[in-house]
Amino acid sequence: MLVACSLASMPAHAVTQTRKFSTAGARLCTLSIPDPGAKARPKATGFRNEGTTNVFVICGFDSNPGQSQVSAVESPGDPSMIALLFSSFDGRPHSFPCTGVNSWPGGGEAAPMQYVQQMVSIDPPNDPFPYGEADWRPFEFGGVNRIPTSGIFSVTCLLPPGVAILFGGVVGSEDVGN
Repeated sequence: MLVACSLASMPAHAVTQTRKFSTAGARLCTLSIPDPGAKARPKATGFRNEGTTNVFVICGFDSNPGQSQVSAVESPGDPSMIALLFSSFDGRPHSFPCTGVNSWPGGGEAAPMQYVQQMVSIDPPNDPFPYGEADWRPFEFGGVNRIPTSGIFSVTCLLPPGVAILFGGVVGSEDVGN
């Protein structure tokens, strides 16, 4: 009985697990500037620009479970990486910018809003794996192990014709108890 009582009074230790979340580009992204004439749309094969001109596309990432909504510094639930994967469906090379932002304006105690641009390059004729990736890491936002966010992260890309956003992913930690 004494052993059972002493074990019951021991403090519980939190356990975290690395979580990787992926979302199809068709669900994750939308036109940043609505245009009924744009031929960019969600399809089973990604968010595709089937038109003849560049379009601005925005992709919004959900918060990880347990992610802090009001921390100005890294919190255990903040993501350790956020990425988008692109493909060229017209067989041509493409290069274009995508900008990630880690917060929202006027966030109070939230992480300060920062914009970090990545250049995406896809070169199907010269690459046996003809995909492009943009990924954001903690150091780009002043973090060490995690990207300090307000629980909100979005990416805006100038998506050229012939390019699809296949999916986006978030890597983070979640407190799963003991």
